[in-house]
Amino acid sequence: MQLNKLELIKEFDCAKKYLEEREDIKALHNLKALVEKDPKNHELWLYLGIALRRIEEYDDAVKCFEKATELKSSSEEAWGLLTTTLMDQGNIDKAKKAIEKAGRLNPSHDHIQFLRQNLVRIYTKFGPFF
Repeated sequence: MQLNKLELIKEFDCAKKYLEEREDIKALHNLKALVEKDPKNHELWLYLGIALRRIEEYDDAVKCFEKATELKSSSEEAWGLLTTTLMDQGNIDKAKKAIEKAGRLNPSHDHIQFLRQNLVRIYTKFGPFF
């Protein structure tokens, strides 16, 4: 059992390295395989969403970010990326609902509250920022 966990960590590190090197397709293949092995790992879903977002597979990226927030409702990265990806798709109302939900689920999480108060407003005023 411990060996399997160590192997997953090694494979995840490899996928993150691919993302750092902008080898998004390689990362995508690794992350899809990892999610199948460990579907309850919110971080895998988050990184899979990032890889999908980079290759402009926004609908699938949104699903991954939603899954990451289901598995760990305090993941500020997942909420932020879910919100910005929805806005990139032009779904401003859905983005507002997502970040509002994040705020309701995390009333004492300062960074999520900051995102709730500012992310959509800044995005709609200045446009995409990454």
